Amino acid sequence: MSKSNQVEIFYNEQVSPQESKKMKWFVLFAYIFLAFANVLGFVSYSPVWLNAAVYYDIDANDLYWIGNIYYITFFVFGPPFIPLIEKRLDLCLQVSSILTAAGAWIIWVGKQSFFMCLVGYFFIGVSEALFLAVPVCNYQPQVIVDLSEIWFTAYDRTLATCLGSYATLAGIMASYTYSSFQFWDLIDQEVINVKIEEMNFIIAILNTICVPFCFLFIRRISQRTRSGEENVKFFQQFFDIFRIEEFSLDLLAFAMFIGISWVYISVIALQLYPFGYTQLEIGITGIFFTGSGIIAGIWISFKLDQQARQGKQPDYDTIIRYTTLLGFMALLLQAFLISYLPFWLLIILNIFSGIGLNVIYPIAIEAFVEKLYPLKSLIVSTWILGIANVLGFALNYILVLPTILQYGIWLSLLILTPFQLYFILFYKSKFRRFELSN
Repeated sequence: MSKSNQVEIFYNEQVSPQESKKMKWFVLFAYIFLAFANVLGFVSYSPVWLNAAVYYDIDANDLYWIGNIYYITFFVFGPPFIPLIEKRLDLCLQVSSILTAAGAWIIWVGKQSFFMCLVGYFFIGVSEALFLAVPVCNYQPQVIVDLSEIWFTAYDRTLATCLGSYATLAGIMASYTYSSFQFWDLIDQEVINVKIEEMNFIIAILNTICVPFCFLFIRRISQRTRSGEENVKFFQQFFDIFRIEEFSLDLLAFAMFIGISWVYISVIALQLYPFGYTQLEIGITGIFFTGSGIIAGIWISFKLDQQARQGKQPDYDTIIRYTTLLGFMALLLQAFLISYLPFWLLIILNIFSGIGLNVIYPIAIEAFVEKLYPLKSLIVSTWILGIANVLGFALNYILVLPTILQYGIWLSLLILTPFQLYFILFYKSKFRRFELSN
């Protein structure tokens, strides 16, 4: 899973504009650290899958429940947490940091107890539901009139969204890189057991460090309290969203690409092992997949912000159309040639796949929020990420079936094909929020 995140933080104390401009980046740093640390355990066992199963004395397929807990908890808790986030966003992020740290320590203290491991990841999964769908600039003056300042304007919100979103991807890449090199060429299970406990201890320490950052930089904000009638209308809006023209197709298209990007590392690993690739080689392909997405995404987001600063509408359509097509074609080539590819060419194709599947996450959120404005961006992002989590949960089970195992890339292509055609032929952005900001 690769998860991606955005941030909208308001600060209601009396600060100068210059101080506010500086402070917003400290706020974003605290958010990024939280999102980064939260997912460190998500794929940490992937490069040492069979040995981790021995460590916990379980069937290897049971380890998929670690990822499934992330998927399930967001789908279950994400929607009901929206009113809490709107009422006390600062407190939600601070509680999230505490829950994440508590979950990480439960995993470490539980040692080889898989039950304790799942309990820990349940805490971490619930904490993720408190911040994953937080949008970058939910500026709706007619609804939230008492917020004194917006942290990220139309001119830097895409870059801020990108940095927040890729924090989870960076966390996944960091843990995957650490595991790939830390466990490389180890055979002795006792040594591996010690290394697993060391890794879990490091993850717990990093999550603990995150807590004071969240309390130090993310201050209390004044948010409007909803009446009971307003809460009812809010949840009606949550489901009435499907009446909006094009919403369903846009939702499914974005969610499918994001969902596939989250499970891609597991898919490619299952595809490569039968062809004799080593654990380290598979780890390196995952590193290039995530790293290329992060670098390309930050560069593209910077370019889109430059367009906004010049008073131009960000060219979401071109970015979405061609980056997804690049990733789709790279997957298609891998599906046809995977048994013949030299390692260097596999790396290149995974770089293209990383750009195609990972760049879309923050861009899709921004484009969708723009298109559906003034609909609340928390609702928009929760729906996209909720559907993506359902897809990730389903694929975690489908891809390990013996009859499906060798066709993981083909199955991914089958899912993506109709939505890739939709992006190329029919998708078009609208800029309601941007036009209002300007």
